[in-house]
Amino acid sequence: MEASQSFKNKTMESSILMDSSITKRPTDRPTRQRKLSGSFIHDSINSSVDFPAYIPWQTLSSDLSDRLRQGSVRINRSNIVEWATIKEENERAPLLEHLARKPTASTDDSSGSASEYSKHGATDALSGGSTWRVGAFLLVNAALGAGVLNYPVAYDRLGGITIATFVQLVIIAMLATTMLILIYCSDINNDSTYHDVLLSMCGKRAQQLAAASIMCTCFGINVTFLIIIGDQYDRIFATYVGSQFCHLWYLNRNFTISITAIVCIWTMCYYKRLDFLRYASTLGVFAMLYVVFLNVYEYIKLDTTPGPIKTSPHNAVSLFAALPVVCFAYQTHEIVVPIYACMSERKLKSFSKATALALLLLFLLYCFAGTFGYLTFGAYVSADIMQLFDARDPVVAAGIIALIIKMITTYAPLMFCGRGALDGLYAELTKLSAEDFILGEFKRRIVITTIWNVVVLILSIVTPNITIAIELLGSLASCNVFIFPGLCMVALAKRRAHLGNNVLFNKSLLIYGVVVILTGAFIFVIVFIQVINDLLYSEGESLLCN
Repeated sequence: MEASQSFKNKTMESSILMDSSITKRPTDRPTRQRKLSGSFIHDSINSSVDFPAYIPWQTLSSDLSDRLRQGSVRINRSNIVEWATIKEENERAPLLEHLARKPTASTDDSSGSASEYSKHGATDALSGGSTWRVGAFLLVNAALGAGVLNYPVAYDRLGGITIATFVQLVIIAMLATTMLILIYCSDINNDSTYHDVLLSMCGKRAQQLAAASIMCTCFGINVTFLIIIGDQYDRIFATYVGSQFCHLWYLNRNFTISITAIVCIWTMCYYKRLDFLRYASTLGVFAMLYVVFLNVYEYIKLDTTPGPIKTSPHNAVSLFAALPVVCFAYQTHEIVVPIYACMSERKLKSFSKATALALLLLFLLYCFAGTFGYLTFGAYVSADIMQLFDARDPVVAAGIIALIIKMITTYAPLMFCGRGALDGLYAELTKLSAEDFILGEFKRRIVITTIWNVVVLILSIVTPNITIAIELLGSLASCNVFIFPGLCMVALAKRRAHLGNNVLFNKSLLIYGVVVILTGAFIFVIVFIQVINDLLYSEGESLLCN
């Protein structure tokens, strides 16, 4: 009798897909609420794991998605699918599938039931109860990155400070609406990821295209990270060795990028878990804030004669080609749904406050970076603003070191996200069963990671500067922040039209959705014209080496 009761207890424990820190009893709710409201800094740091690395891309696979809903498999914090079984040899989960359908009191939570999250395949990282202020911090964390370095050049291409500020405000207004429409659609279907929203609203094909787009975005960001690392080394060597540094093989950017990638980055990419990088994303925010500070600092300190300061764009193509840089700088759409899913107060009003605060902070930071960086150097501004600063200044040297650390520690989480998307697409396209998917995880992880890292390294060496990489990323961003949300708007308008209520609003939503889609498509096409032009006429040699 005791053995039977022990077996029953083990079975019930293994059927709960959330860990004990998340699945609290109803009596534990006041304690949890006190913890959530205790310290904004504490909550922000503990929540600042890079969310893209923990989006459950395996739900792209129909078979895996069904198993997740049944509760026989789960996705852990490493974005790895595993059996949710009793920890005994050769036992699968037929009993668990039955138990997982039964709601239990232990799955109650202040942000919604744990069974609700498990139903949609949420990962451990996506479960919890953060405040809207922490949500705003996570949005800023996700958006504030390599775009800061390239923003002064964007100001030059946009035609000066006034026009650049106006363009940003227009883009921000559109991005805010597309973010909120994704949240509204996620509420309708109770989705917890970006690609699940697209599946519910637009179908399987749209979901797969979004996964491919975000996979390419993660790949491009990784390429940009390595280019930036090479730029920072060039700045140091140009300062302390001289303008001929690249003729020494061990100081050439091809070698410095390669050795840093292989030794410092690749070694992290094969791990299942990245918990040791939990605080690195918070460090990354402060690293990019430091770059913003340096732009202001150098404007005050440097006694330089800037190049011509524009008051209008050189031509229309130049203006439109800079729009992807702005889109990339504010891109957070891929994680707005997961962040919303883990908020303690899952309401559109609460997330609207998080969105408004995040976009306001980003606008101020990018305006500081772009304005002061552009006023310091004018038309002579570099694609990477850090290349124009003197590394002999300890303040600048600290920024360079912080940037290198930021790029190294942020590479792996983004690679995890891209690898997960590719894994999910592969499982769906090849119709892998859940068992085959789990059994082949190790082999696929090794193969995909190796190919990913090698191709990223090659492209980072042959790409002339980060402007080209960020333009390409911006073109992908135009899909993620305009085209796919626009499709959701059109689908939502059609659904509402069938209900026959508020015809004028439905037509307005439909028209605006079409405008958003056309805007994204226009930016996507224009950017390729500029990228081809840059590839044909840009020099492949580092600007700091003669």
